[in-house]
Amino acid sequence: MEARRRSSERHVTMGLMSTVSDGKAAYLGVVEDISTTGVCLSQVPAVFDDTVDQCFTVVKGPGTDLKVLLFPRWARATNRGMYKVIGFQIKEPSESWKKFVENVTSENGPYHVLLAEQEV
Repeated sequence: MEARRRSSERHVTMGLMSTVSDGKAAYLGVVEDISTTGVCLSQVPAVFDDTVDQCFTVVKGPGTDLKVLLFPRWARATNRGMYKVIGFQIKEPSESWKKFVENVTSENGPYHVLLAEQEV
């Protein structure tokens, strides 16, 4: 797995949940941050296979669920090995995903409330 190299700005979110599948089973995770080309999930159970070539997630947004094809890029164990935090690259982000990120990150966007305030 690659180190943390980000090609686009990540935006910390709050209140977003995701179901992520490694092709064997689906697991619930918390969306920590998003960008137009990636997503970071936490609280993913340790049994999730982060060595798969690709997987998919369904991010549960307000009024819409967004299905996204992903490539795991890095993972680290948390909570004494019970969970993982995993960084994913999005394969060919759809226009609906890009629009969703724009709506979260824009101060005038309808989903701006999902953006966590950054500490300075």
